[in-house]
Amino acid sequence: MASFAAGSRLLKSQLRDSGQALLTLLDESRIDALSAPFQCPRRRCFWRPAIVILTFLRQVLWPHCSCRAAVAQTLSDPAIGNPRPRRPRGDPSAYSQARQRLPRVLLEHLSDALVTQLDEPQRRWHGHRVRVIDGSCISTPDTPALQAAYPQSSSQQKGCGFPLIRLVGLFCWASGALLELRYAAQAVGELQLFRRLLAHFQPGDVAVADRLYGTYCELALLQQRQAHGVFRLHNARRADLRQGQRLGAHDRLMVWTRPPGRPLGMPANLWATIPETLTVRRIRRVVLDRQGFRQRCLDLVTTLVDARAYAADELAQLYRDRWRVELSLRSLKCTQGMDRLRCQSPAMVHKELIMHQIAYNLIRLLMRTAGMLHGIDPHRLSFAGTGQRVQALLPYLCPCCSGRPFETLLRMLLQDIAADPVPNRPGRKEPRAVKRRNKEYPYLTCPRARARHLPCYDGSG
Repeated sequence: MASFAAGSRLLKSQLRDSGQALLTLLDESRIDALSAPFQCPRRRCFWRPAIVILTFLRQVLWPHCSCRAAVAQTLSDPAIGNPRPRRPRGDPSAYSQARQRLPRVLLEHLSDALVTQLDEPQRRWHGHRVRVIDGSCISTPDTPALQAAYPQSSSQQKGCGFPLIRLVGLFCWASGALLELRYAAQAVGELQLFRRLLAHFQPGDVAVADRLYGTYCELALLQQRQAHGVFRLHNARRADLRQGQRLGAHDRLMVWTRPPGRPLGMPANLWATIPETLTVRRIRRVVLDRQGFRQRCLDLVTTLVDARAYAADELAQLYRDRWRVELSLRSLKCTQGMDRLRCQSPAMVHKELIMHQIAYNLIRLLMRTAGMLHGIDPHRLSFAGTGQRVQALLPYLCPCCSGRPFETLLRMLLQDIAADPVPNRPGRKEPRAVKRRNKEYPYLTCPRARARHLPCYDGSG
């Protein structure tokens, strides 16, 4: 039995490790050291890099928070020192200019520091690191610069749509962290963005994704990096289990041949590396979400062909964990408000996406630490509740960035996070519909400048 002193030392070390992420983001000396190689402005002004990052983090953690509201919260924080004798104005223009001067590379370094702490090697699936992939689309303000970089949907009339960004995220199965994020215009396919993430796969990694990724090329590209894939069978392939070598009940070993044509968006040099044949494993399992409802078949394809080492039921359970990435995207888009970005230029949109990744991983780090300390699965903890507690305690973390006050405050924060578990509701389904009706206003079907002169938009038509 471990002694009380050993347990106390373990607790303090875990608190120091989790507090290291907060120190990286909030401690001014660390940010100044990181920003030194990037030639940040060194004027003795209020809006120095650490204060700009703290204010930017406030905006991201609190959805629909304007620049004026974020500046007001920062100026009302008594812990933030002002090198100038005169108090800065509440006009957000100075903050906006300082945010534009902030180097994007600095934010990427802060994000990498969080990812390093969250990419935990302890929890693995059969000794493999598991990566979950999924994509989505977000919108940005309708500005000429953003329309040129990320054009709106071709189905919408000019002046009536918003620029759209397609993104693909690489998530950690164990901690839920957002490890990498790739984005481009909506015209770029999701599989094209996934191929840009292949460099982040190491030998032995397992990728889990939906049926869009269950193609010959994606499995072959993963196998070239000595990685594996567990995907749902693509809907273009027949779900026929009468072929191949039988490994078990509804479990077959098959040899696929390379498609005759090069997929859309794949470079010719990459297509030339795809082998002529590929050995895969096909699995079918019956899924029953709730009693009394119709059963559905789950057809999986994987390159983990050893039936003794990787049982079919375990592979099916691993694929069912893919639903966590849907919840992670919901936390990013709905809880944090990343579905509608607010910056007005492509350069600032890129910084805003990085800050969303930093805020998301910061919350995930606190959830993981709270679960480890209190013996709770981190995926059972509330993401929204953790974000609200971080937002409430953010002004108090700066003056206590070291020593016993910081550890005491962090211990209280982790205890409150662990006391808010989400109920276990397996197979829960809710209708994708809203109850509250919107205002009975018509949709804008022409540019706003022309709509001002139409009577159907002024309430008189």
